[in-house]
Amino acid sequence: MSNLGQLVAGVAHEIKNPVIFIYGQIVPVNQDVLDLFNLIEIYQTYSPEFAA
Repeated sequence: MSNLGQLVAGVAHEIKNPVIFIYGQIVPVNQDVLDLFNLIEIYQTYSPEFAA
């Protein structure tokens, strides 16, 4: 029974770590995307011939 508990704890750990990593990266990635959109907007402002 102890081995089963260790197995379940190990599986839970392997599931939890990637989920926490992804959850922790949502805010930084969101900010990076917003920065990229702002950069594109600035580029289009100063180079209107390349604006889509």
